[in-house]
Amino acid sequence: MTEDDNRAIILKAVKDRVRQSEEQQRVQMIADAIGERRDRDLLDVLSSIEQERGWPETVNHLMKAQHFSYAIPIGTGSPKSKIEDLKFREMLFSVLGFRGLEPIPTTTEDLLTRMKDECSLVDASDSLRDYAESIAYDQIESGDTLFFDSSDFDIQVSEDIIQMIEQMSYEEIQRITLERKDDKISIVPLWYCETSRQALSNYGIRGHIIDSKQLEEVLSVIQFPVAIQDVTQYTVLQRQSVYPSNTLYRNLHNYIMNHNDEGLSILSSRHSFATLKSMLEETLDIYNKDSSSENFRRFLHLVHKHVKVRTLDSILLLERLFYLKDLRIATVAITALGNFYHESAASSLVEILCMSRNHEIVKTATSSILNVGKKCPETVSAIEAALESSNCTYKGRLKRLRKEIGKKN
Repeated sequence: MTEDDNRAIILKAVKDRVRQSEEQQRVQMIADAIGERRDRDLLDVLSSIEQERGWPETVNHLMKAQHFSYAIPIGTGSPKSKIEDLKFREMLFSVLGFRGLEPIPTTTEDLLTRMKDECSLVDASDSLRDYAESIAYDQIESGDTLFFDSSDFDIQVSEDIIQMIEQMSYEEIQRITLERKDDKISIVPLWYCETSRQALSNYGIRGHIIDSKQLEEVLSVIQFPVAIQDVTQYTVLQRQSVYPSNTLYRNLHNYIMNHNDEGLSILSSRHSFATLKSMLEETLDIYNKDSSSENFRRFLHLVHKHVKVRTLDSILLLERLFYLKDLRIATVAITALGNFYHESAASSLVEILCMSRNHEIVKTATSSILNVGKKCPETVSAIEAALESSNCTYKGRLKRLRKEIGKKN
């Protein structure tokens, strides 16, 4: 073999290695954007790959990203996590423009395969939205309405689907009858109606059986009349074992009903927020009564779950924890906020930095703002807005931060 042949083989091997490395980086960028729920960044990355490599290659990258891991910023255990199934699905539906239709009984893999048959992201969005809506229509008509919420839909979802869900929800509410045995009431029918399921989750109810006092509190939240009949034995609803028809959402439903925080974390659906919020608030109440190390660890554990799921609703919850004026709680909340790459998290942290005198709070908030600023350009805008405000006491800190973020970026 000649020297030129050897050189050609080496050059080809180098090029292949570089190409593989570049592909690995692009797939990791997709995985990070999904794991951190950075919708706009995900769309930007996919559009960039489509423009450079074409649509089929973009879908290949997206398929590979499903099995990639992303960094877990806080908590115990492994510093990395494989992208959670429902988080990936929710981000995919969001970027395709039909958020809210995720409970359809079609696998994410099937949707990705169908995407490969299209010519572009725009074509895939239009085609798959029509496909998802046709399945959702039949599913909702059959009475399988759990986790479909018209107020949660992308604006591009058809009005027909929205009207159908609202009509089915109204009819479901009218048919609800609860069974009472002695002083205990089975609330299974409430768990299988989406309107009341949300109310139960928001109120922090756990399990299928509650007492009369709890029922009064629940009904005051639900705010619609419910028939109650006395029985000697509870009856079993057949649909309890078959709804939701999407297995992932059936698991999610069971985790929500039973307050299984590990299961909720594994799926990481945005629908987990209400239950995780109730569990965190309950744990915080226990910690306030007994500030033991064990109770504090339980609090840290649940904060970590919020960071893993990463819904925008968690930002407001974590911000409220700061105002409890407990230094240990406040620093944990501020650290957690530093891992939500969104302008609302940046604004909350900047506000905290503007008003705080405590050295530990200032140090933690500064670090968190710098971290958010790495992936959220709106952080600089939040700092600028605070500098122009008359309510910010410590503007010198923000000026230094603005300068440091500018250098890093």
